[in-house]
Amino acid sequence: MKKLLLFTCLLLAVMAMSCTNKGEDGKDSTIAGPDTKKYIRKNAYSPDAAKDLEALDKALAIMRKADCSDPTSWYYQGAMHWVPDTITGQNKLCNSYQNVSQLKAGWDNCTHLDQGELIHFLVWHRMYIYYFEKIVRKLSGYQDFALPYWGYTDTTNITQNRTMPPIWRNTSNSLYTVERLDSLNNGDPISGKTVRRLDLTKLNQYRTYALYNENMNAAPHGAMHNYIGFGNDLKGKEQYSVIYQNTSFGMMSDVATAAFDPIFWAHHSNIDRLWQQWTNSPNGQDVMLEELQKVAWPYVFFNENGEKITYTIEEVVKIIYNLDYDYDDAIVKPKNAPKENLKMLATPVSKEDTIGNSNKVVKLVNPMTKLVIERDPQQRLNWLQKNVKPKDVLVMSVKVSFTKAPKSDYEIYLNLPPKETPTPGNKYYVGSMTFFGADHKHSKSAVHGHKAGNKIYKTFNYEITNESAHTKALDKQTFDLSILKFNGSKAEDLQVESVSVVKQ
Repeated sequence: MKKLLLFTCLLLAVMAMSCTNKGEDGKDSTIAGPDTKKYIRKNAYSPDAAKDLEALDKALAIMRKADCSDPTSWYYQGAMHWVPDTITGQNKLCNSYQNVSQLKAGWDNCTHLDQGELIHFLVWHRMYIYYFEKIVRKLSGYQDFALPYWGYTDTTNITQNRTMPPIWRNTSNSLYTVERLDSLNNGDPISGKTVRRLDLTKLNQYRTYALYNENMNAAPHGAMHNYIGFGNDLKGKEQYSVIYQNTSFGMMSDVATAAFDPIFWAHHSNIDRLWQQWTNSPNGQDVMLEELQKVAWPYVFFNENGEKITYTIEEVVKIIYNLDYDYDDAIVKPKNAPKENLKMLATPVSKEDTIGNSNKVVKLVNPMTKLVIERDPQQRLNWLQKNVKPKDVLVMSVKVSFTKAPKSDYEIYLNLPPKETPTPGNKYYVGSMTFFGADHKHSKSAVHGHKAGNKIYKTFNYEITNESAHTKALDKQTFDLSILKFNGSKAEDLQVESVSVVKQ
């Protein structure tokens, strides 16, 4: 009897050591090794993705029914990205959350506070959807599940790929929400100025992770968030929000509600895919530990068993290219370029490396606004050509201010000839300015930042090395900018505060 009791105690002890309770911190042991099974994420329009879509629908139905205190529930997973700081009236979807004082572990963690944490944007979202994928795989019972992507940036079968896949438009399933642009839910393709944000020519020319990450955040990422939420303009787009329990625009256009829309996951699967394609390209490079360490950021997630998983930044960098999935057209792997070939942008920049600067305040109210950036008069015209090395990067920084995030999109061109049609991807195109999440911490529900009416400042950074060479900008006394405005209200108060061009 004593032997049986001893054996039982030992067995229970072993079981306790091998199990982790929900909410306990842990490390995931399923990071891919040489023999690890790889799951393949597919285009949602591919026939091969049919079972993945069915599994996603099944899992979301289960997650929607789960209590919001369950880390694997729809509400909990959505709130990990962000959740409104205050819910109007009694929260009908989560009775244990009413305001920001009741945030649960891992909530409000996306990288849109505009306090330097944007450097974590692509890395944090990769880990976020990776753990969501694990949850869906378990709840659906489909052991080969991989998160499909919406390939709206693809240049083949354009009309189809720019149309939201049917399963998200089916009103009878768990992937549908009415809180989107109605034309997308009706099966119309992406249209208007947002189409211009899907051109990847300039984005794929970036040679540093920091600038690629930042500009990907603006477009196509941020542009698509706004488009799915309200389209190309705001007129008549407000509706009841089940998350705020108040009037708002579509879920995807607001950081605090974006991840509650099931299309969020297919959207970010595509963003992650595009990042990996760039990494695998000649211009791509791995993210560096030193870059992420500039700003501390929590990496807290929950696995398929509801167990809390935490990582240090050092641990994330080690695994970010060694997870257990690939795409049907991109292998997830590190670039492994020699350390000396990697480029990390320096801040601050010395005066000697500042090529041009303007502090003239200019309001952006017209369809096109011209700005002239004076070159440093103490520099000779050909000074830069003699001092630029092959690895050097020319960076243009445009600092703007506003009191409320503009709904307009803007495009910037360098030395655009008078008769040249401005088109993203041409040799004069510098980049775009979009404002998804630019003021969410300042909004009616926020407690994080400035009070309403105060100016908000945001800086956009672009590499203009190729554009400078193509337009012979370094042979001129000035950098001539053309800024185009698309849609939005004339009442928007966006203005340029300063522009600088530096050598990195």
